[in-house]
Amino acid sequence: MRDPAVPPSPVLEGEPDRFFAILDQFPAVIGIFRGPSHVVEFANPLYRRMAGDVPMLGVPIAELFDAPQNKAFVDQLDQVFESGETFHGDGWRGVVAGGEVFYDFTYVPLRSPGGGVDGILVFAVDVTRRVGAQRALEASDIRFRALIDADVVGIVVADAERIVEANDAFLAIAGQTREALETGAVGWRGMTPPDWAAADERALAELARSGRFAAYEKELARPDGCRVPVLLAGAAFERDPLRIVAFFLDLTERRRGERERDILLAREREARREAELAAGRMARLQKITAALSAAISADEVAQLVVEQAVEALGAAAGVVVLRDGEELALRRQVGYESALTEPWSRFPADAPVPLADAVRTGEIVTVESADAWDARYSPGVSGVRQFEALAAVPFLFHGEALGAMGVSFSRPHAFTAEDRSFMLALGRQCGQALERARLYEERAYVAQTLQDGLLPDQLARVPGIEVAVRYHSISDGGAVGGDFYDLFEVAEDRWLLAIGDVCGKGTAAAVLTGLARHTIRAIAMREEAPQDVLVFLNEAMRRQVVDGSYCTVGCATVTPRERGGFSACLASGGHPNPLLIRPGEPVREVEVPGTLLGFVPDLELEAVSFDLEPGDALVYYTDGITDARDDGERFGDERLWATLEGARYGSAEQIAEAVDQAVRRHQPHRPKDDRAVMVLKVGPLSDDS
Repeated sequence: MRDPAVPPSPVLEGEPDRFFAILDQFPAVIGIFRGPSHVVEFANPLYRRMAGDVPMLGVPIAELFDAPQNKAFVDQLDQVFESGETFHGDGWRGVVAGGEVFYDFTYVPLRSPGGGVDGILVFAVDVTRRVGAQRALEASDIRFRALIDADVVGIVVADAERIVEANDAFLAIAGQTREALETGAVGWRGMTPPDWAAADERALAELARSGRFAAYEKELARPDGCRVPVLLAGAAFERDPLRIVAFFLDLTERRRGERERDILLAREREARREAELAAGRMARLQKITAALSAAISADEVAQLVVEQAVEALGAAAGVVVLRDGEELALRRQVGYESALTEPWSRFPADAPVPLADAVRTGEIVTVESADAWDARYSPGVSGVRQFEALAAVPFLFHGEALGAMGVSFSRPHAFTAEDRSFMLALGRQCGQALERARLYEERAYVAQTLQDGLLPDQLARVPGIEVAVRYHSISDGGAVGGDFYDLFEVAEDRWLLAIGDVCGKGTAAAVLTGLARHTIRAIAMREEAPQDVLVFLNEAMRRQVVDGSYCTVGCATVTPRERGGFSACLASGGHPNPLLIRPGEPVREVEVPGTLLGFVPDLELEAVSFDLEPGDALVYYTDGITDARDDGERFGDERLWATLEGARYGSAEQIAEAVDQAVRRHQPHRPKDDRAVMVLKVGPLSDDS
């Protein structure tokens, strides 16, 4: 009999809708099937969702789940319907909406009032995630066991005191036996050297706090007393009792590799340093060689080499001496006190000092310390030593020492093979440069002497006219130039001016220059007109010069007038036109037509006459003025005219100097061509006029 205090069941009281409403809320798949075809009579929302939200009621379940993977589920419904026994299955696999799913199923037979089975209630819980986790755990366990068995790294299971399990790799790392492991004799503390105990304590504290400890390096003490470097990491997989899985990686080979790497890196750094030093010295040597090739005097060579050598070798001071007969003369020094070098400005070539030894033997002399100096040289010459170490390098040319360089160091210095190689190469380059400078100076002396012989000792003095000349020859570079000028008296109260430019340089130009200037002087005494002088010169050149040389000549005669000023008659053999500075007027060019001399037998010359008034200035120049270049840009006519405009109120000297300085500023280095400028300026009227 039913207890009257308990409310009647809705199902028992004939309220199935309320019962089904309750089943709809269950977090499980619930379905009721009727008849041997298992027609769906009820399916809660989860069941309908599993079926893809298709209409289910009144449809046989086999039509809804027709995938082959679901056949076992339908077959089990048949067995329960026939046997009338409840069935429970775990982790059944099926396919829903194309995806793999797993369920725990319970099949309950439903009986009719007559006792026969006329339906089945299915209750299923989705365990797909649980199965996935279980599979992952199983796969992880398989990998873990494979890792243990592979003995790639040492793996242990341990508690807080001792190692419980270990693979062979760990036993090999720790130098332990399996017998010792099984008897519990392998403990943490016994394997940990005292200096690593603190690191272990930090790892245990981290393990207690977070369940794991990060990898750290330590050493294991083996029973034989050796220490093995390892990398250790681990985690707790049980808390009570504590169980730890830890991994050990033997770092012995890595440490050995690191040591070898450090040695190799140190060697590589040293090799790189030496290579960089050698490359730097080679580059410096090339730079010095290039600079030495441009040096034109022994002093330039000495200054260059001593400065570069001191910097390249890291020396504190340097000195250069050159041979002068049986003596050595000090030519340049840097870094020494003058009180030390003054007594040695000249000394015998056989003096017992390193520089003399280097010159005498032709070999590098090195003194690496003060003790080495005292052992090699007598106390009488100890005063020449100001520094701790010194090297003396001879300047050799064809086996002969032309001088030597000394470099001093403030500390003892071991001279390497690279040092010696660099100094020897530098000494040879300097020897060659000194020989070139000697030849250059000799050639320059000859050229200058010859050039001086081609120019007038002095210019004639013309009463009432200021005359100024600025002339620069390339003869100081060892070549004879072709520019010339002259001013001389040809008759009483008549003077002739000549300025010319011979094509070419050297001996041929010198011959032609001498011919031109002396021919002009000679013929001007006979021919009064400047154009006639040029005609005679042209014929002389054509008769005596056969190599096609030519020259340009500007020629003018000046004659005083009774009323003041001068009459000028100008002729030109292809020379640049002179410029006239006249008070109150802009600078202008005086056009004087004419052909080059030496080319053709019949010249086309035209004399141009005009008066030079007081204050007028007539400016002649050679093309070395306008052709002077700075980085490819000519000085040019515009700059010349502008310079003359700025100097128009000056004297003849001031005008010539202004032009000279303007060209020097434009071309500060040594000119490649002669240049000459000649200025005649008429003075003011005298009281007698």
